[in-house]
Amino acid sequence: MTTIALPERLRIDTAAECWQELRAALDAGENLQVDAAGVTDVDAAGVQVLLMARHSAARNAQGCSLIGTSAVLAQALHALGVPDDGFASSAEQNDDKDSGDING
Repeated sequence: MTTIALPERLRIDTAAECWQELRAALDAGENLQVDAAGVTDVDAAGVQVLLMARHSAARNAQGCSLIGTSAVLAQALHALGVPDDGFASSAEQNDDKDSGDING
């Protein structure tokens, strides 16, 4: 299993670089664990990268899970309609809703 930590800013300006890293891990054929604890700023492009990773993993019968999901990312996943049985199910909820910016 490969673990990759997401950057603090998971936005359109970091999405391509993040996707390359996630894709390389998936291309290696290993299950992927994404550490999302440090995400403090996310937009729809950032969420899209995570959904692409999840889709690619599922297509290749690989595991792909989020660990340590920040409250900001959990809010973004919910706001963008990611079902509870998706990444949001592994989100650690935090009562501090003002811990970062959600834009998208």
